[in-house]
Amino acid sequence: MANTPSTDRRNSPRRAADWRVLFGPPGDLSLGFLADMSPIGVSILTEKHYPTGTDVEVHFGLQDDNLSGKFQMRAVVRHCAKGRIGVQFVNVDPSQRDHWWKIMRGDF
Repeated sequence: MANTPSTDRRNSPRRAADWRVLFGPPGDLSLGFLADMSPIGVSILTEKHYPTGTDVEVHFGLQDDNLSGKFQMRAVVRHCAKGRIGVQFVNVDPSQRDHWWKIMRGDF
């Protein structure tokens, strides 16, 4: 899941989502909304622009009084255009993978 070549990314099932997330380079997070998610990454609706290859964090499970999410994943920007950023997760450890699968199943 962590290092799947970009040519394989469309082979992963996608699931629609409309959750608020914080994302961006560490220390410079912005609010966005998930458009969809897959086992290897997410698509975020935003007006922010980051070059392909930018390392970012994605924070899920936001609460109004917290500047961080309940769950964070490291990712890299794979595409950015038309108000949408696609990111691929990187360096996913087994506990993060288990948690992400729970989110994908709707158990979050």
